[in-house]
Amino acid sequence: MPAAPILRRPWDILVVLFFVSHIPITLFIDSQAVLPRSWFPAWATDLMDWYLETYGDPLCKHVPNWFRPLVWNELALQLPFFFYGAWAFAVGDARVQKPAVVYGLTTAATLLPILGELLLAPGGDFARAPLLAFYTPYLVLPLYMGLRMLFAVEPFLRVAPKPRKKRA
Repeated sequence: MPAAPILRRPWDILVVLFFVSHIPITLFIDSQAVLPRSWFPAWATDLMDWYLETYGDPLCKHVPNWFRPLVWNELALQLPFFFYGAWAFAVGDARVQKPAVVYGLTTAATLLPILGELLLAPGGDFARAPLLAFYTPYLVLPLYMGLRMLFAVEPFLRVAPKPRKKRA
């Protein structure tokens, strides 16, 4: 049976929007933690400067060594999956099930030290609550996706084909 149209799968709409929105965030914001500043357009570096000035994100302001491999992982492994995942969830392609389990659970796992750092970091020179609010969806949605795909017998809502009318 084919997958139900995306408009009948609201959680999948959310997943598609998550992937599509994460592409420019990864390319222009997150990657500034590991790539030379000169590689980015001025608007992207200005946006990062504003973000750091406003929220003081300690992970981006003084990039810890343990954080760098997580960003490289995002660039090398997650970014390609964002394109595939957005397409696969939009059309309801069940072949995404196993890769989505891997993506979802590993991404959720990478958020644990990130959120731990934000929760436990000393000092008040950064906006802890807003930063936790920014980062938490990147734990919750991938975790939901990974668990849903792990336990789903049929990953997408299906629509039975309409019966053919018999010809007289």
